[in-house]
Amino acid sequence: MQTGQGTKNLNRGIKECVQRRGVSTEGPNAKGAQQTLSGSISKYTPEAHRALIAMRCAVNKRPFRSVADPLYIEEVRLLRPDVIVPSPRTVSRDINEIYLQGSKNVKEYFSVRSHHHTCRNSY
Repeated sequence: MQTGQGTKNLNRGIKECVQRRGVSTEGPNAKGAQQTLSGSISKYTPEAHRALIAMRCAVNKRPFRSVADPLYIEEVRLLRPDVIVPSPRTVSRDINEIYLQGSKNVKEYFSVRSHHHTCRNSY
């Protein structure tokens, strides 16, 4: 067997495996995609990771410094070696920004409801 033939067979086997699993090797689905145990595609983004960390800290009343825990960092890097875990200061700023933006939405919601209620009662 020639060396070129062995590589050709290897590449054909990879292509068949990828097709069987339904994994895209090109286009937007491949960028940052990671196959998970359930077979779905994980589309990691640093922004989604930061949002998830902020929600975890806020909802579960976890300290911002929990992201600096060496075992947490090791766990994250085990799952995705190239990830940069945000600092506790970044988590604090993210939660503050979510709060500020959410407050504006709540204020606007009640402003509209109050206006709607006033209009309904004037008939």
